[in-house]
Amino acid sequence: MTNGGELLRRRIEERTAKVAVVGMGYVGLPLAMEVVRAGFTVSGVDVDVSKVDGLNSGRSHVLDVSEETVQKARASGRFTAYSVYDVVGEADCVSICVPTPLKKTRDPDISFVTQAVAGVLPHLHHGMLLVLESTTYPGTTEELIRSEVERSGLRVGEDVFVAFSPERVDPGNKVYNTRNTPKVL
Repeated sequence: MTNGGELLRRRIEERTAKVAVVGMGYVGLPLAMEVVRAGFTVSGVDVDVSKVDGLNSGRSHVLDVSEETVQKARASGRFTAYSVYDVVGEADCVSICVPTPLKKTRDPDISFVTQAVAGVLPHLHHGMLLVLESTTYPGTTEELIRSEVERSGLRVGEDVFVAFSPERVDPGNKVYNTRNTPKVL
């Protein structure tokens, strides 16, 4: 592992790594709240200004996240929502959790993923971990994200790290949620 990887590992272990979650919907917001609960500082990024304003006012728009949870995260000083990608440059770890609705042809529309990657790319830096969590077809991480990252001049596995972690959310399920559902990274 490179020095950037060693530094990232240490920051994660010490809970000093800063995290950005792109997409504050039914996958991203619960993830952001659990990462805050685990002791990390989280920046939520969403292009929907009304979502951002609501979250920064302590309101939740997601069934599985209570307003009390958002308010506690805000009061801790470890969660702030943003409608711009600039804050991603301060993060050590970035999770992309944007929608991938099915097109008429029944394959995922990855335009939101493409837009999120374009928003993140200018802010990538040495030692950063970029994780795709949006539901999509096999190969998206390799074909889309890795190729775009390497086109920027950074080397995946050396300068930055790229991974896929499948979305594990069943909205409204009172038994299994983001906290108690194992994730694979």
